Amino acid sequence: MVTRNVNSFINELDSKMATIDKIMTEKKKYAECNNTLPKELPNITKEEAIKAYKLLVRKFGRKQTRHPWKDKWMNRKMSVQRFEDNPRKCWVCLSGNPNGLHRGWRRLIHDVSHMVHRWLRPKAPHHCYQQADLELEMIKFVLEKGWLNGVLKTKVVILSKEEKRQVKLSHYQKLIIKWQRKQKLATTFIRKYNKRVKYLNSK
Repeated sequence: MVTRNVNSFINELDSKMATIDKIMTEKKKYAECNNTLPKELPNITKEEAIKAYKLLVRKFGRKQTRHPWKDKWMNRKMSVQRFEDNPRKCWVCLSGNPNGLHRGWRRLIHDVSHMVHRWLRPKAPHHCYQQADLELEMIKFVLEKGWLNGVLKTKVVILSKEEKRQVKLSHYQKLIIKWQRKQKLATTFIRKYNKRVKYLNSK
């Protein structure tokens, strides 16, 4: 009886230690996520939010599943239709404090990591080691690609007056060449059809 109670106590203690270890590991991973992003973050536009959402989903939203009736595996991609044109309002931050967890880059990466995690592992808890690890991977990917430096913004090229004139001149020259080709083609067909008309009229 004593041995049984001791074994039961040890098993219960092992279970509690495993649970505590799991919780601590998750906390460390989430802390790493929060510390990996810079403390000072830039503002983020609607255009950047849409592009970042699509690229993150396409990069990380991939998995292999069994074919429904064939004996093989197939690759599946997560859809980006949900926020393809209109991102969540909390992702866009044009003014105010962009460094908090409730808006801007931090919120976008956090939300998208949860979306992809739920798609990859529908039966897993929303907050777990795998989700935290996925969020950290996304953060590192964003930093590596330089998105915080404005890479996703459309580059606006300001041309001088002379450069604008040269662009228009080049465009019109291309149009002239295009229509000259069409003119030659039209002349060829007119000559061809005139011969046919002449042949038919001679009969």
